[in-house]
Amino acid sequence: MKSWILCTAMLFTMMACAACSVEMRAAETSASPETEQETAEWTRAGYFQDENGNMISVTWMEDIDDPGWYVGCMLGEDLVEDSWGGTLPQEGSSLHGTLFSSGSKDDLTVTVSEEGEDGLVLSVEGGDTYHFTSMGDMTARIIVRINIEGFGMIGYEEGETAPELDPEWPFQSAQINLADPQTYTFAAAPEAGHIFVKWTKDGEDYSTEPVITVLLDESADYIAVFEEDPDWQNPVMNFVGNYQSGRAGASVECFGYEEALITIDWGASASETAHWDIIGRLDTDTLTIEYAGVMKSILTYDENGDVVSQEPVYEDGTGTITFHNDGTFTWHEDQSEYGEDMVFEWVPAE
Repeated sequence: MKSWILCTAMLFTMMACAACSVEMRAAETSASPETEQETAEWTRAGYFQDENGNMISVTWMEDIDDPGWYVGCMLGEDLVEDSWGGTLPQEGSSLHGTLFSSGSKDDLTVTVSEEGEDGLVLSVEGGDTYHFTSMGDMTARIIVRINIEGFGMIGYEEGETAPELDPEWPFQSAQINLADPQTYTFAAAPEAGHIFVKWTKDGEDYSTEPVITVLLDESADYIAVFEEDPDWQNPVMNFVGNYQSGRAGASVECFGYEEALITIDWGASASETAHWDIIGRLDTDTLTIEYAGVMKSILTYDENGDVVSQEPVYEDGTGTITFHNDGTFTWHEDQSEYGEDMVFEWVPAE
């Protein structure tokens, strides 16, 4: 449904830009004054789609030097990239001429003919033939916008089924264009450290339920409102402190609402230390942090203990840190040269 809305919106855009984009290039294919009356007799306009998702639109354009039928089509696997448009004159009972590519594809010479009661046939010279059926009246008379206020995510689905929300790809705004009223279901979920408060419609309170089913029969703005949770505590707070494992020392700090910053230093000598800065999110079920993209570097100190150089060893470190209830954590570094995990013990503050 979302890809259908996008493709339809693209066809709207292609139509809106038709006058300026094809006026110069398509002059030779536009209807001449002598054929204006014949061109106006073509009446099959609107939006059409075939069984493979290819789309075509036919629209009468008045706001160009030579008014005519503008044809825009999206053909192929990438409907956004593979699109063409142009003003075609009527020849006999068909529209015939050149559609110009909006990207890197070749221009197409086509013939558009009526088929059945409400369909179209698009024949590409030297290419394929496409059979389209009408998509009905696709004029967007109802425009609904969905947004958030605060920190959270939203989703929407046609019908009464609640949409699935993916924290890895949070969705925070959308627009739904409808020709006729339809029922949709909206869902909202807060980010860590926040709570869902309410939905508003056009600035007025609408519902305190995070999942709502709404009949969209008028243009409106819906906003999911989130606020900070005053009782929230970063779960890493339970493990903040300094830790030790032989010659290696570590510090654990909170970062953001649910992440941790772990610094590990492993002293190879009095003047040289291996250093890691690890940022990750704590899984509260397993008490484990899985991290990636961590830099390991070698710090060199002078006789006063000041860092004089920092040489990167790698910048794509991966691994895990698992906390235990006995005041320890286990560090597994995938790039470890020692082939074993390290156990760090909490060091009480003096």
